[in-house]
Amino acid sequence: MGWWTRLQQAVGLLATMATLAVAAFTWVSIQQVGTEQAITREGQITDRYNTAVTNLGNDSIDVRLGGIYALQRIMQDSSRDQPALVQVLSAYVRTHAPQPKHGRRGPDQPADDVNAALNVLTHRDRQHDGTTYVVNLAGAYLAGARLESADLTYFRLNHANLSGAHLDGARLRHTELSGAHLEGAQMWGDLTGAQMSNAYLTGADMVGADMAGTDLTGAHLASSGLVNADLTGADLTGADLTGADLTGAHLRGADMSHARLAGTKR
Repeated sequence: MGWWTRLQQAVGLLATMATLAVAAFTWVSIQQVGTEQAITREGQITDRYNTAVTNLGNDSIDVRLGGIYALQRIMQDSSRDQPALVQVLSAYVRTHAPQPKHGRRGPDQPADDVNAALNVLTHRDRQHDGTTYVVNLAGAYLAGARLESADLTYFRLNHANLSGAHLDGARLRHTELSGAHLEGAQMWGDLTGAQMSNAYLTGADMVGADMAGTDLTGAHLASSGLVNADLTGADLTGADLTGADLTGAHLRGADMSHARLAGTKR
């Protein structure tokens, strides 16, 4: 009986080892399949990216629009590639919306492809940007842009032209707008902490805007509408507020040293 018991134990051990071997083989196979699928997926994304970027340079606006929306889809499918794609689309906007040559009038509103790129940039998931990345549209000509409720947080728009732009309800928290042209723009949104030194805001409508802590040093705010705006702690040093409507505006802690206040309504 002893040898029979040992035989049974040996068979049981062999069965256990066989089971473990099958499990190990299955695990290795699954890992290998997963790796192969990841490599295939990466290759597909690379191919899609190359095709989309190539389409951005096409003469046909329809093809360019397809390239822009293809990049948006890649951004959604591969969040780690978002910073690079944002950089590509930012460069596209700057290239296709340049400042008009001296003495020439620019378009009343951005072209359809520029609008599409702006829409992708302002409606992306910012959580995939990383900790320091910002959209760079500095110097772009975006007069008359429709950016209602757009998220422009941490955008670089210094010296950009957004005159007559529709920014009502837009989020412009900590946005760089130094020297930007915003004449006649509608801006009753969140401008908390925005950098707007020397910005041109003549006739801009900022009724009820949240501008707490905004840097408006040397800003041109003549005839602007700031009714019920929150300017708590804002820096208005040297700003031109001639004829501005500040009725009901919150100015607690605001620095208005050397500001021009002739004709201001308060």
